[in-house]
Amino acid sequence: MERDNGFRTGLIVSAVLFALFIIFTLMVKTVDPAPVGWAGEIIGFSKVNRTMHDMFSYNDGAYQFTKTLGYICLMVVAVNGLYAAVDFFRQRGSIRLMDRKNVITCVFYVVVGLFYVLFEIVVINNRPIAAEASYPSSHTMLALCVLYSEFVLLGFRSERYGFAASILRVFCIIAMISMVVFRFLSGVHWFTDICGGVLLSLSLMCLYGTFIRRFCR
Repeated sequence: MERDNGFRTGLIVSAVLFALFIIFTLMVKTVDPAPVGWAGEIIGFSKVNRTMHDMFSYNDGAYQFTKTLGYICLMVVAVNGLYAAVDFFRQRGSIRLMDRKNVITCVFYVVVGLFYVLFEIVVINNRPIAAEASYPSSHTMLALCVLYSEFVLLGFRSERYGFAASILRVFCIIAMISMVVFRFLSGVHWFTDICGGVLLSLSLMCLYGTFIRRFCR
C-alpha cells in the first residue's frame, strides 16, 4: 500500500511539473513579445531575455564545454543501451524477463528523444545567434535526464562497486549542474530556453524515478 501511494504521488508530481512546463511554454510565446531575436524574430519575455543575453553573450569556451559534456551523455546512453541489449539477448528476446530497470531506462531515453524531435519540428524560439530551434534547451534536457538516470542506476551498483560508484554519482550531480550553468553562459540560448529545459527535465526525471522505485528493488 505504501509503495502504491508513493507511485501515485510520483505520478502526480510529474504531471504537475509537466503542466507547469506547458504553462511556461505558453507564456514564452505570449508574455512581453518583442523583435529582439535573430533577424528580428519575436521573442517572449523579451526584456528579461535581452538583458540576460547582453550580460552573457556568446562564449566559445563554455559552448565547447557543453558540447563535450553532451557527447559524454550520448556515450552514457550508448553504454546503457548496449547493457540492455545484452540483457535482452541473454533472456532470449523476452522483454518480460529482462531486468526491469533496463527496460524502464530504455523507454525513458526514447521518451526524451521524442521530446527532442518534437521541439525540432515545433519551433518555439530560435537561438539568439542563429536560426536554429532553441526551446527548450536540448543539451540541458539531455544532460539532466541522462545523468540522472545514470545516478539512479549507479545506486543499484553501489553495493558491488562501493567507492567508485559513489564518486561517479557525485560526478553526475556536478555534471548536471555544470550543463545548466555553462549552457546559459555560452550565450547560445535565451534564458527562458534553459528554464524550459529544466522544467521539462524535472518532469521526466520525476516520472523515471517513480517507475524505478515502483518496479525495481
